[in-house]
Amino acid sequence: MSAASHRPRRPVNRRRPAARLAAALLLLAAALPSCAASTPSDANGTPSDKDATPSEQRTPKAQRTPAWWSPEPGEITDWDWQISEPYDLSAPRQMYDIDLFDLAPKGSRLRYADGQVIDVPAGPLAGKIDELHARRPRPVVICYVDTGAYEHYRPDASRFPGHEKDKKAIPNRPHAPAEDSVIGWDTGWSGERWLDIREGSRAAFAEAVWARFDLAERMGCDGVEPDQNNPRGNDPGFRIPLADQLSWYREVARQAHARGLSVGMKNGHNEPGTAARLVDDFDWALPEECVEFAECGELKPFVAAGKAVFAVDYRKSVADPAKACRTQREHGLDGLIKNEPPTGAYRRACD
Repeated sequence: MSAASHRPRRPVNRRRPAARLAAALLLLAAALPSCAASTPSDANGTPSDKDATPSEQRTPKAQRTPAWWSPEPGEITDWDWQISEPYDLSAPRQMYDIDLFDLAPKGSRLRYADGQVIDVPAGPLAGKIDELHARRPRPVVICYVDTGAYEHYRPDASRFPGHEKDKKAIPNRPHAPAEDSVIGWDTGWSGERWLDIREGSRAAFAEAVWARFDLAERMGCDGVEPDQNNPRGNDPGFRIPLADQLSWYREVARQAHARGLSVGMKNGHNEPGTAARLVDDFDWALPEECVEFAECGELKPFVAAGKAVFAVDYRKSVADPAKACRTQREHGLDGLIKNEPPTGAYRRACD
């Protein structure tokens, strides 16, 4: 049994009650009548196409020539998202989204500009990328990786300033994290902590994140799913300006593209307008719980741009999975209903 199989189960980015309240207030505000002119327009005064159907809004893929995988809505209908054991990759899929470190083959290493090399233990799915790519038709393999959170159980934990003070659980939080640490409060689970992604702080840990992208490129990942870049509203322990959150998202996308990797916008859609601001930077999106929080409409800019949205809602969080699937489809999303955390044990496709 590999060392990786002993690590804690992956959490998902479950929003805290305060974020739920904020989302509810935003929805209420959106529902109030407006004094605007009869022709709806966006924040920049551009006429809105909100009444058009998803298919009418899409930008033809022929007009986009990305150098990396950029699926359009409806192109990938048979996909799966598994970022925790138990894994089951026996069913043929068009696309798999799997944890990067669990896919790491024996002999993998993370390399840094100061000359340090960190050995990465072989994951429980070591060598699986080559095996999946050998299938016909060849599936796309996306590698899940945290880019906005610190994980104490990862082999590169020592590259994050403040790691030596990480207690892995915080029963009583002081007013703010230590001044010399980029590690904030837990993301809702004791094994994972928010990072200080403010522009003046990120240089202290960014190289560790890009080293993970280097590893993804060497391993043969077709793209990355960068997670936990949306600390706002999630009590990270730092006051994160919206501009800094957006610029970090963009830098993550830029660094992925610099390595020829496809990259998806993970979450962030709960902040109105974020998808519209970032749609040009990302190739697709993967939102969690958009049905549960009535936020699927926020992904409209991706559908309009001809970019796929791989939506996931959780079986225990939606009253009626069939109804949740209908909602995803109505918004032009390519969705799933999964267990939480996502494993190979349960999958309902919303096709």
